[in-house]
Formats: sequence, structure tokens, C-alpha cells
Amino acid sequence: MHVPMVVIVGRPNVGKSTLFNRIIGERRAVVSETAKTTRDRNYGEFEWNGRKVLLVDTGGFLPEREKDRMDRLVVEQIRAAVTEADLVLFMVDGQTGPIASDIETAQSLRRGMGRILLVANKIDNEKIGESLYEFMELGMGEPAGISASHGRGIGDLLDRTIEALPAKGSRKKLEEGLRIGIIGRPNVGKSSLVNAYVGREQMIVSDIPGTTRDAIDTPIGWKNQRITLIDTAGLKRRSRVKEDIDYYASLRAIRTIDRSDIIFLMLDASVPFSNQDARIASMAEQAGKGVVVLLNKTDLDLDHPVEELKTRVGEKLPFLRFAPVVSISAETKKGIGKALDKAIEVEATRHREVITSKLNKIVENALRRNPPPVGRGRNQIFYAVQTGVAPPVFLFFTKEPGAITPAYKRYLIRSIRESEPYEGTPIWIHVRARG
Repeated sequence: MHVPMVVIVGRPNVGKSTLFNRIIGERRAVVSETAKTTRDRNYGEFEWNGRKVLLVDTGGFLPEREKDRMDRLVVEQIRAAVTEADLVLFMVDGQTGPIASDIETAQSLRRGMGRILLVANKIDNEKIGESLYEFMELGMGEPAGISASHGRGIGDLLDRTIEALPAKGSRKKLEEGLRIGIIGRPNVGKSSLVNAYVGREQMIVSDIPGTTRDAIDTPIGWKNQRITLIDTAGLKRRSRVKEDIDYYASLRAIRTIDRSDIIFLMLDASVPFSNQDARIASMAEQAGKGVVVLLNKTDLDLDHPVEELKTRVGEKLPFLRFAPVVSISAETKKGIGKALDKAIEVEATRHREVITSKLNKIVENALRRNPPPVGRGRNQIFYAVQTGVAPPVFLFFTKEPGAITPAYKRYLIRSIRESEPYEGTPIWIHVRARG
């Protein structure tokens, strides 16, 4: 399901990062009285009234002061985020009233942006709140009066935010079939792989990293099944992300994972695997997507045998040991058909259900081999049920949920995998007290 994106925009020091931290529920954005503390974009997910939302914090927006290169980059980052947004929260300072930069920013936002919600921050008492009507001159309707630092009016703001978002399912899902998102570092061969599938130069391919900036959907047919390939710009290490388009590309990659059923994680067999590969892989795993690891460029003269490199994938990405590794060459098209076959198998696996009696037999054997940790008195797992698919989700009922450690959860997952063919998909476990 599409997760809508909400972007917070406003001039420096109006409280954007404070609001971001308040809604997300953790201190992720740096907050300071110094203007322009936030230069790049920060993002996190929250849920309100049963609706998940991706929230994006931005740097101070001063369209009339694009003097130095950094200021210009901040402005371009914000404009890129606004272009992608389903809703913009335009934040102003409720204590100062509208100033010239607010008016100019409002005019800039109205050009090409449909959904905007005006938010007046620092409304700490009723007397200040009486001046909210002054912001009506911005032409964006009645502002939501809040105090981000004290939490005042946040619930009402979130109610209005959810109401202003497109309704669930309003973005029609086309006949896309199986959706495969292709992610990886820049210049790993993602666009070359898409071109290999379609048989023509569908996308620009260059030795210069970062050629692909957007997420591009390409429909193909494979063995009487419709598949949509979603290629994205490579995710760069944060220290190397310097231009607005690279921030934009990172957001699009996250949205690609959100939209996909299966992720093709592309690795370059000709270079050592890096922590960057691990970070990209963890995004797909945490999202609960099916994963197929593609070891690309195996047609080159490599320093190590391909089978040894496959083993190293498991060592570098231990949390993805459930994912199959397919050696391919986007250049020669070797192995690309096998990759699609494996993606189709993994998608079927993601929807696999285990009957309760068989699941509890697996659990009994696991408990016999390695009993759970002891809490207040001997802990006990009573029974388990499967509560979801894509990814498979299992609920364990136990005497003392807090005593089931993350390490023991991993042991239970391994026990399930030993008996059930859950190749290519994460498994999620939840623990609850019986009754």
C-alpha cells in the first residue's frame, strides 16, 4: 500500500525540527535556536488513526536569499521534496505574524503544489492564538495553531493532516503484476539490467555514478506473467551526498522499496562489499520485502571464484542469509532469467501459510532443543499462530513476553526456516502474554 509523504517547510527557526521530533516521537532532528541548523532532509515514519505516513523535515526555506551555494542547495532540496510530497505542512511563527519571507514562500509553494496545510507554531496561549487570522492573507486558509515544544494542538494538527491526504487506494494500482524494485550502490549496473530485460536502451547508461535520478517503471512479460521493474538512483553514503538531486534520489529509493513486492539487491562482484551495501540491504529487510541478491559483473576477471563471493555475501550481510544469491551479468544477460524465476518463487513464499498444528509441532521441537530464558519463575511458550503473510508474521503466546529476548526470537525464526521453505522473505515474530 502506498505510504503518503508529508513534508514540513518554512523559513529558518520556526520550529520545523521540533515539530518533526514531536510527531515521530524521538529526538532525531537536531534542534537549535541557531537558524539553518537543518541543512539536509530528515525523514521518519509515524502512524495516526490507522494511517502510516512518511514525514520529512527540511532546512530553512528562504527563496529570496539564495546567495551562497549552500543556501541554493537547501532551497533545491526543499523544492525536490515538495515535488514528491502528498501534503506540505507550511510552518510559520505564530508570535511574529506573517513577514515578507512567509509571503514569498507561500507564493512559491502555490506554484504547482496542490495540497498545503498552514501551521502556525509557538501558539503558547489563547491570547497569541487570537492573532492567527493575520495569516489568512497568505491565501492558504485557516492555519492550525500549535506549540511544537509544548505539544499543544498536535493531535488536532494530525487529524487535519490525515484528512488532507489522498484517500486510501486513491492512487489506482495499475495492472503491474509482480513489482520488482532494483536497488544498490551507484554504478552497480541497475539500469543496464533493465535494458537487458527490455532488449533496448530504455534508460541512459553511463560510467558516471548517479546517471539515474528518478524511479522509473518498466513493464515486461516473463513466462506469461506481467512484471514491473522499478529502477532507482543508487543510494550514496551520507558523507558523499552533496547535491539536492542525490537527497531526492535517496527518498525515491525508499519509496521504491515501499512500492515493491520483491527487491533485487544488486552487488558488484568486481569490488569488495561495503557497509553501504549492508545499509541498503537492511532497508529492504526491515520493510518486510522479499529479497533476491544479484551478484552482478560476474563476466569480468574476478579476484575470487563466484561461489566464494556468494559465501562472502552471507558473511557481510548476515541478516540477509535467508535471501537467495544469483550470479548475473547485466552486460551479457547471463543469469537474468534465473533472477526473475527466483523472484517469482520468493513472491509465492511470502504468501505461504503454515497450519497451526504443524507450526506448534515446530515450536515444541525448538523448545525441547533450547528452552526459552527464565524470567520470574520458569518462562513458557504456550502456543503460536500465523497472523499474516507478505511477510509471514507469527504470534507467540507466552507466560512472560519480556523474557523472550531478541536472540531467542532469532532462534525461533531459524527453527521455522529449518522446517518451512521461507527462502527470500523476512519472518516477523511478535510475543504476547496469554489472555
